[in-house]
Amino acid sequence: MKAIGYFTLLFLTMSLVSCSSGTNVISSGAAAAVSAPGTLAGKTYRVTVESGSGVFPSTGTFTVVFLSSQPIYTTQGDGVNSRDSWGMYIYSYSGASGSVEVDDAHASKVVYSFTFNTAISGTYVATSTAGVNSRQSGTFTER
Repeated sequence: MKAIGYFTLLFLTMSLVSCSSGTNVISSGAAAAVSAPGTLAGKTYRVTVESGSGVFPSTGTFTVVFLSSQPIYTTQGDGVNSRDSWGMYIYSYSGASGSVEVDDAHASKVVYSFTFNTAISGTYVATSTAGVNSRQSGTFTER
């Protein structure tokens, strides 16, 4: 009877320790690495603007949809601070970071540099050639 009680106590202790660590543990004991996706084709992201200057709005939300068959994206703005748009894009990535260069119908050439903090969300900074000091930053989440 005591053996079963000790086993249960040991099991519960191990479970609590593994649940309270807050990280994904691999067999080596290292935290699981987050990587940017290998492609944006077919993905949709909800973007929240936290700051902006120049040609970019300083607040608002928009949704960006990357078509699955062509390097074309569309954005659906919130109707107040951001507007609908579309264009062609080039995507590159390394580790948790990525870059999307777009030729936007309204803002000319824009480069979005982003970092994934989780498998589906992260932060970004955008710059544009359309205006001096045109910069925007915020967060994104895959839908």
